[in-house]
Amino acid sequence: MKIFRLPQLAEANEDGTYVLGLEDLKSGAVYMTYSRLRPGDPPRRLAPQDGSEEIIFIIKGGLIVKSGRTAVPVGPGEAFHIKGTDDTSLENSGSEDAVYIVAGGGAVPAVDAVKEEARERVPSNQAFEAVPEEAEPEFIITRDNSSE
Repeated sequence: MKIFRLPQLAEANEDGTYVLGLEDLKSGAVYMTYSRLRPGDPPRRLAPQDGSEEIIFIIKGGLIVKSGRTAVPVGPGEAFHIKGTDDTSLENSGSEDAVYIVAGGGAVPAVDAVKEEARERVPSNQAFEAVPEEAEPEFIITRDNSSE
């Protein structure tokens, strides 16, 4: 096991970002980025590779997440999910540094896996009727307002 001091590693880079990935982990299965976005910095584009997905968790400060025509404020303790096909950017919306973590990896086509598993359970003499997939909305906003 190796311990990575991500805030210090990010500070050593001009843009305040450090990618913990292939070079450090010797694996392309997952990666994590620790990043700081200062007030007044230009918007930062998030662009997971095609077939990859990312979860972005805000540690400190406020960000505006823009995807298409939608802009949503996010703050400490909140997270959101994007796919390789999403066009997403982050802007610092406050007067202090915003700090966030991006965790990503290759996408698992869960819907296709479930469909394939269902096909395997259907006797070969019965036809399998595929359910048409609905187009995903441009951007979904939900917040868990529980007090946990």
